[in-house]
Amino acid sequence: MRALRSVEASSELPVVPYPPAPWRSRGSMWMAFFKADSPLKLPAGVSPVLLPNWVVLTIVRYLEGALQYDEFVIGSLVRQGLRFGVYVNSIWVDDVASLWGGRRIWGLHKELARFDWSGSSVSISDERGTIASLALEDARFRSPPLWMLAPGFGQLDGRWAFSVGSMLARLGRSRMHVQEWSERFPYRLNEPSRLGFVAGPMRVAAFAPKILGPVEG
Repeated sequence: MRALRSVEASSELPVVPYPPAPWRSRGSMWMAFFKADSPLKLPAGVSPVLLPNWVVLTIVRYLEGALQYDEFVIGSLVRQGLRFGVYVNSIWVDDVASLWGGRRIWGLHKELARFDWSGSSVSISDERGTIASLALEDARFRSPPLWMLAPGFGQLDGRWAFSVGSMLARLGRSRMHVQEWSERFPYRLNEPSRLGFVAGPMRVAAFAPKILGPVEG
């Protein structure tokens, strides 16, 4: 566990140096799909690939590489024309360099949080309280190492930023259980997760994005 920095809000954090892209890292990732009781709001310019109330929760532990930190993502699978990827609705990390790199390279509005691990469970919290508490089941099977693309959308200086990372990992089926979910979110998640997997050990490369057209509205 890394301690949450003592600040009132991440907007008051001083800018710190961060590595240039690409970020190459090793670690583990858990991803699961949930159905929410109401649609998530998406910006104009992207359309949901699945029904708009499908949510993707992702926990990543970057243990080696450009930076070492934990990350929690609430996202939606979207498309923009022929481009497909994850649109990040909300994202938290426990490292200030990762926060500023994510904001200024990929256009991801990262916020700072604390990750408290107990075995295969994790609680994510910030100065406003608990964000979510999740239980991660062990994998049911493991694949041989697979190479995959990891596309995603951000918003950088009023324009869309589209990045395509790469990942090499062994995959296993897994489930994620939401034990706590903050009232700050205007939707609830239906249990259990509909589909989930764990990737690990994992090698990932996050490349600089391609800047596209302006964000509408």
